[in-house]
Amino acid sequence: MNCRFSFRHMKASQALMDYAEPKVLEKVQKFSTKPIQARITFSVEGQDHIAHCGLVGGDGFNFQVVSNCNDMYGSVDIMVDKLEKQLRRQKEKLKGHKNNLKLASFAVDLGEERDDPDLVPVDAEDIVKYVKAVGS
Repeated sequence: MNCRFSFRHMKASQALMDYAEPKVLEKVQKFSTKPIQARITFSVEGQDHIAHCGLVGGDGFNFQVVSNCNDMYGSVDIMVDKLEKQLRRQKEKLKGHKNNLKLASFAVDLGEERDDPDLVPVDAEDIVKYVKAVGS
């Protein structure tokens, strides 16, 4: 993973980079296996300390997370929490994209008992009956 840092309206801080990088890396590696590029920007606008993270992943996702707080370290913590929620949501989408219709959950009368529902042949009429029965 590649992390890039930038600072706006404030001096560059190695301590802030050392604080943010392992937190972001931990969350990203937990939810993604493909290479990711992260760009983290720290800025100060008035009394608000803003942390912005842009992630571009190998799975084809692009996240933008922004958080603000009175403290820059607090902003980083909020940003990491938001990032974790978005990564978890993305992983659930990728994990569950094949389970939309759950065709194996209804019975097809073949006159014999089958152990594996994935081996039961399903045609278009069965799908239409299932969709009407479920009400989707």
